[in-house]
Amino acid sequence: MSGGADGPVDSPPWSASTKTIIVSAALVLAGLVVWRFQFIITPLVIAAVLAYLLNPLVSWLERTAPLRRIYAVLVVYVGLLVIGGGAVTALGFAAASQASRLAAMTPDLIPNVVSFVEETVRSWSEAVIAFGPYEFHVGSLWADVDVSLITSQLRTGLQQLAGRSGSLIADLAKGTVNTFANGLLIFFVSLYISKDAPLLGRAIGDLAQQPGYREDADRLMNDTLAIWNAYLRGQVVLALTIGAVVSASLGVLGVNNALALGLLSGLLEFLPTLGPIIGAVAATAVAILQPGNYLGLSPWVYGLLILGVMTAIQQIENSVLVPRIVGDALDLHPIAVIVGVMMGASLAGLLGAVLAAPVLATIKLLGVYIWRKILDLPPFPPDASEDEPEGGASTAGMWGRVRRWVEGRRAVGMRQTRHQAKVTEMTDVLAGNDPTPTLYPLLFDPVFKDYPWGGRNLAERFGRALPDGIVAESWEIAAHPNGSSTVRNGALAGRTLPQALEVWGEALVGKRNARSLQAGKFPLLVKLLDANAWLSVQVHPDDAYGLANEGEYGKTEMWIVLHAEPGAELIYGFRPGVTRDAFAAAIAEERTADFLHRLPVKKGDVIFVPAGTVHALGPGVIVAEIQQNSDTTYRIYDWGRPRPLHIDKALDVLNFDQVEPGAYEPTQLDGDGQRRELIGECAYFRTERFELAPGASYAGECDGVTFEIWGVLEGNASLEGEWGTIQLDAVAWVLLPAELGAYTVKAIAPLTALRVFTPATEDED
Repeated sequence: MSGGADGPVDSPPWSASTKTIIVSAALVLAGLVVWRFQFIITPLVIAAVLAYLLNPLVSWLERTAPLRRIYAVLVVYVGLLVIGGGAVTALGFAAASQASRLAAMTPDLIPNVVSFVEETVRSWSEAVIAFGPYEFHVGSLWADVDVSLITSQLRTGLQQLAGRSGSLIADLAKGTVNTFANGLLIFFVSLYISKDAPLLGRAIGDLAQQPGYREDADRLMNDTLAIWNAYLRGQVVLALTIGAVVSASLGVLGVNNALALGLLSGLLEFLPTLGPIIGAVAATAVAILQPGNYLGLSPWVYGLLILGVMTAIQQIENSVLVPRIVGDALDLHPIAVIVGVMMGASLAGLLGAVLAAPVLATIKLLGVYIWRKILDLPPFPPDASEDEPEGGASTAGMWGRVRRWVEGRRAVGMRQTRHQAKVTEMTDVLAGNDPTPTLYPLLFDPVFKDYPWGGRNLAERFGRALPDGIVAESWEIAAHPNGSSTVRNGALAGRTLPQALEVWGEALVGKRNARSLQAGKFPLLVKLLDANAWLSVQVHPDDAYGLANEGEYGKTEMWIVLHAEPGAELIYGFRPGVTRDAFAAAIAEERTADFLHRLPVKKGDVIFVPAGTVHALGPGVIVAEIQQNSDTTYRIYDWGRPRPLHIDKALDVLNFDQVEPGAYEPTQLDGDGQRRELIGECAYFRTERFELAPGASYAGECDGVTFEIWGVLEGNASLEGEWGTIQLDAVAWVLLPAELGAYTVKAIAPLTALRVFTPATEDED
């Protein structure tokens, strides 16, 4: 395998011993860095968590404003600074005032506490418990105990604590200064993490150079994000909900400091196992120790009432909230959770205890992957569905939420092959226990790819909101391990296309796509490509070769040119007389370009690229691409860029009969007064192009046979049906489920649109 004309000479591979030494040295160095600078780890972790929690708001603002990501980040963080700063300032003044009053009241509280202890001991000393003819005097248990000595020691201890109030306030002031400094560090680090968040996932995937390892990296990233998303964002929602419910409930029952106790219970939601216990104990203790209650109950009875209320709140949380908010994100044994919390607290204090559960789940995920790779097993175990044990979460005790965590199945994010039980669970969440959410047209948020030949033309020419940096491809409708677009409208909003496929199944893809449905794959992938430099000279395999060598189907595709600079061209097929041996020799002699056919292109041209066709987009061209759902590409020549080439596989699949092909010649179709033409057809997709004047319309029907994809390339239109009306502005794509029923596309301004669907097979009735 050789580089391009100016490509580098192949570097010799490292031996196993060299790799071992390098990896070991890197791990030791990383350990030393963490140990030496451990004081900064906690702020960095908090900054990353904050950026992760705010990322949905930033992405929403970037998408809807629209703003460049950096400006969306600034708006969100400045808003956080203003709101958070105001809240902290107000709470700070309130806390200082309450601390001063507490210091002033402390001398009076001491005798009250001592009197309460003495009165409690005295009442219990006089209590008599009768069992038929037998009587038991409780006071006999401590007949020999000097109660006055105990109360005297209690009084002395409280007085010493009160005497330290001044130093405690000084320590509080010092801690406040340190907290403010750390807060600034966390704020600005989190801001930069949030700004570059879209690049982080791609950077991790890019570390895996081989396609198979990249798929593994993407899968691991998706599963890890599923764990942390369910835990962090779910816990935030639970914390807010439980905090509000506890505050309201305790306030109604007359418990002092109900708001503070609610805040405490909400914060303790982040502490597995111990958090709910501490919250309940704190509320019960306050109820017992307060001077009285409007219900007229004795302190102990009143405390038991509050304990019962806190237990009831936790039961409702376990059976109603947790399954729908947190779900089954972790797959850990209860002992592992308990030990993990203890270890986390030992290593990193409260933050370590809070993050112990998701960290352990992530370590387990990576450990299972490594172990299965060592044993030469498939790297990811099948997604099994186990029956819920009788008396599951609905009959769990106060700490049932923990049981749900540790006995749940591992969420696998965007994986395309899941058990039907996971589908049922997801549809329950999405549709409020409706097993069949109503079909409607799906709009998507795209997936962006930053390959080196990209640019910013999708934003400059089509008004797209893009992440910072270059954008080469926008995967508009995608359901591939290397990128899946996310639904942005309706009941499935926030879910990926593979997950929508799981929910609707054949109702989404139609009867013609039963084979794809059985494989858990959506048949097509729709992209926008912005070529600012030559793409690599490449070829895609057919289905047979792709399945045998790459584990996925081949790739036939077509391009519709949306923009072309004057003189723009592309590489498309061979010049006459090229043979396999001659082309292989040309590659070795770095004369690849001499054998390739160049085709000038202009806006509106259609290029059909069957599997096996050598091709490359040239600079100054923007295309819409319709293709099989595959990401297998064999690079032959890459213009000197230091990326891997795949010469042997390319020579295996190249079709040398593709000699100087031209643009696809459209065929006019019956259009009832509208311009409608066939611009591409193969076994995998059929594409029609419409040109409608303002007010003109096309009436169609999705009758269960195949899905349809409509793309608005110029102008704007409304898509109307029983579900309502959707506005489509260029360049936009919408997926119509196969069983959607009747629909109408109506042009608002002069409209150029595409209709893509699965063609009929030869044996279809």
